[in-house]
Amino acid sequence: MERITQAMLKEKGIRKVAVLCGGESEEAQVSRVSSKAVSGALVQAGFEVRELEADRTLAMTLSEFAPDVAFLATHGGAGENGTLQGFLEIMKIPYTGSGVLGSAIGMSKMRSRALFRERGLAVPLTYAHRIGSDFRADSVSFDPPYMVKPESGGSSIGVRRIERREELAQAVTLAGEYSPWVLIEQCIRGREIQSAVLSDRFLGAIEIIPGNAEPFYTYASKYSPGASRHICPAPLSDTLLSELAESTLEAHRILELRGTSRLDTILNEEGVFVVLEVNTLPGLTPTSLLPEIASHAGLTFTDLLLELLWTARLDGERSTVHAGL
Repeated sequence: MERITQAMLKEKGIRKVAVLCGGESEEAQVSRVSSKAVSGALVQAGFEVRELEADRTLAMTLSEFAPDVAFLATHGGAGENGTLQGFLEIMKIPYTGSGVLGSAIGMSKMRSRALFRERGLAVPLTYAHRIGSDFRADSVSFDPPYMVKPESGGSSIGVRRIERREELAQAVTLAGEYSPWVLIEQCIRGREIQSAVLSDRFLGAIEIIPGNAEPFYTYASKYSPGASRHICPAPLSDTLLSELAESTLEAHRILELRGTSRLDTILNEEGVFVVLEVNTLPGLTPTSLLPEIASHAGLTFTDLLLELLWTARLDGERSTVHAGL
């Protein structure tokens, strides 16, 4: 596997990089942590880098800086749902991550799950409720426990585990503060396994074990050092790892993603990987999973960033294969 180098990127015309972060998403602060890590590494690698806030000043600051590439360190909201991607298409600035359509569908759990189910991937039993309409707990056809979560959101913000049907209404109201739709899904017993794709190849998998005080992989578990155990590579048999690799790549292809993606699954008690969601802009913080998976695949943090820069493009541009080129 050929490593992408700074020289290769400069030969391709990539010298100035705008790292975009923040905005109005609930995950904006996490995004800024990712941005600082990315910016620091790219400066060390020899690029001219500027961190830019993804807010109403962005058109002006991008025009002033005139980057060759926008590196998206945004998480959630307009930074991940295709809105920012569409804006960069209009600005004609190539960007890292997936395009407009893949980003939009990837952000919508119920729409991506419908596509996954159609293509034979296992997904949880799910009831979708539109906020603003009357909620009836008896409309949910399956039994507790439940996971209640915003339909479009990440970092486990607004997510709750509910043990009794009578608690659903309050949990739905709380989750509805973050999304116009709320999902009530079957709580699946099993192991939490997350896997990643980079440049259309399976990168590896990691198992997450939340701390004893946490009912699932919560916001605190994700971003507080030591709040959860990470086992990488995930201890899976060759057969299970092969099945996970196939599912991870299939999910990436179904949504026509590019660059990188991370798939969140539960390996249930029957030995089936149940797909929860796909993350089209995985975190790049010190506790994030993608850099850890990449490290165990032999890639440094800088190696990972350079490869993501190599995959940056606009919708409709010809995709570049990782090696050979």
